[in-house]
Amino acid sequence: MPTPLSTANKSRWQGRLALTGILGLAVVLRLWHLEQNGYGRQYYAAGVRSMMGSLHNFFFNAFDPAGFVSLDKPPIALWLQVASAKVLGFSAFSVMLPQVLEGLVAVILIYKLVSRRFGEAAGLVAALCLALTPISVAVDRSNNTDSCLIMVLLLAAWALIRATEAASARLLVLAMALIGIGFNVKMAAALVVVPTFILVYMIGTTGLSVRQRFTHIALSIVVLVAVSLSWVTIFDLTPPTERPYAGSTTNNSMLELALMHNGLNRFIRRSSDHASSDSVPERNEGDSTVTTTPPNESDTGPQSRPAKALWDKEPTGAFRLLTPFHAAQMGWWLPFAIVGMALIGLRRQQRSRFAGTQLDLVVWGGWALTYAVIFSFAGGVFHTYYLSVLAPPLAALSGIGCAALWSRYRDGSWRYALPVALVATAAWQLYIEQSYVQWSFDDWRTVLLALSSAGLILTAIGMLVLPQRRVGGRLPAALAGMGLTAVALMPTAWALSTVLVRPNVAAPAANIAALNDIGHGHSSLAESRERVRSRTRRLIGFLKTNRTNERFLVAVPNAFQAAPLIMLTGQPVIAMGGYLGRDPILTPDTLERLVANGDIRFVMLGGFSLGPANTRSERNLADWIVAHGKPVYPAWWPDLSEVSGTPAENGRRM
Repeated sequence: MPTPLSTANKSRWQGRLALTGILGLAVVLRLWHLEQNGYGRQYYAAGVRSMMGSLHNFFFNAFDPAGFVSLDKPPIALWLQVASAKVLGFSAFSVMLPQVLEGLVAVILIYKLVSRRFGEAAGLVAALCLALTPISVAVDRSNNTDSCLIMVLLLAAWALIRATEAASARLLVLAMALIGIGFNVKMAAALVVVPTFILVYMIGTTGLSVRQRFTHIALSIVVLVAVSLSWVTIFDLTPPTERPYAGSTTNNSMLELALMHNGLNRFIRRSSDHASSDSVPERNEGDSTVTTTPPNESDTGPQSRPAKALWDKEPTGAFRLLTPFHAAQMGWWLPFAIVGMALIGLRRQQRSRFAGTQLDLVVWGGWALTYAVIFSFAGGVFHTYYLSVLAPPLAALSGIGCAALWSRYRDGSWRYALPVALVATAAWQLYIEQSYVQWSFDDWRTVLLALSSAGLILTAIGMLVLPQRRVGGRLPAALAGMGLTAVALMPTAWALSTVLVRPNVAAPAANIAALNDIGHGHSSLAESRERVRSRTRRLIGFLKTNRTNERFLVAVPNAFQAAPLIMLTGQPVIAMGGYLGRDPILTPDTLERLVANGDIRFVMLGGFSLGPANTRSERNLADWIVAHGKPVYPAWWPDLSEVSGTPAENGRRM
């Protein structure tokens, strides 16, 4: 007869084995075919290579090896990529690896945070949900900074929960300091959780007066502001001649970048805002003058498949995130989360328990709600992959909900709640998939959806007809396993759409329809990319052969043209107008001085651009180059027009 101790040990090992399996699944989804994504967004990858060259470039988050202009994001996440590249060498894998590891850490953290209060089963389900969430898989397979932000916010949530339990000012300060670090990962995007954190500490701490709580919160906010603005302040206080130009700003100020480009502009769209490093216009079919992304960065070009959308055009409103496409990114288990929250939130508990389970619900529910409101009504730049920050709280709530439903089913107090949640989940999946299936059994997606729905409904029926006296046996556990497998089928298929098919690496998002592209168009796309690589190598060869003592290899209009040259050579390349080509970095007078000092010999005009020149500084600079430069013989100056769709003028020798 097994003893309680042996039973506990067996349960512990089973839990560890299950967690290992979930982590293994997460690893496979994040590493399999990762090489197809290349370096991801070349803009960031070029910055990583530039920062590897000097501590000055590293600290100031320089885009180019000469420290001419900075990236338009804060540095923490990119510093981790630089560290990986230093250890493993600069490669596509070393640039992508930190995001994979950050995603795995997030899965472990969500398991730890949920299981400590709601039990191991809840933690395992939460971890599984996060591991399979399609948008999480997509983001963890890119070199965007969201994976790092999510990891930091989960660490902050851990510090907050511990601070509330212990009524500890030090732990609350730690939580806010971690959010400050998150600000240095993705600026204002990290601050959305602050109101929730303050609310949790105010209503959750015991043994402190209201005045003491306010004092702790005030101290933590001071630390939050200090940590958040530390790097920004140092950057702006450094004389402009001793640091890069602050990319994507008009006044060379990192504070402006935080408040405007990465702040208000995310919520209010201006008519003059064509694009940003997080906003690239979608290519219109038949338009040969508008392109979406630079060569090698996305599936664009005359001979490739239609370009994938880079920014989300769904209208703002309360139901924006409930559209099937958005729900498919992160909301597959929403019925479990809602029903589970209701069961726990409405249950009468002692004050000590209220400060635990119900306050954890406030943490996760507040996190999810605040971001959902922001994303629903943000009228500025919005990308589907932003939804990845909603994945952890929704995964936590889903795990908590599943465990609560299972517990109520077994004790008979809410016996019908779990079957109802299973049927509701089946209906929710049908809603999500309504636009993606052909409702024909010749369509594999229809078959998969039918298997998932049938599994959920059969599980619900089996649990309803099972006598109460047998709910403690093995059959209910087997039914629960079948239901969990059924609910995981569709999100796994969506996640695989970013694994088996190369997504838009600049703005990744899952789409089950992409799985129909497997084997289609890859040869022409590979040929197109090889032509680009060949032309780029020829251009680099020409520039190196004809370079004498110039400081810069070449000057180009924007960062899109500069990024591949920096990645391949590690040499200084001037992006004259910063990321978009619109930053007022150079004037004709400053360019003339650079030429006179022998810093620049070759300049490129035209080529890939996100739009026509529309600022006076751009036009003045181009006019001066045309007036003072001598055209380079076209055969010696390969351009990328075949893929970019925008003809480049011949290079100019100054």
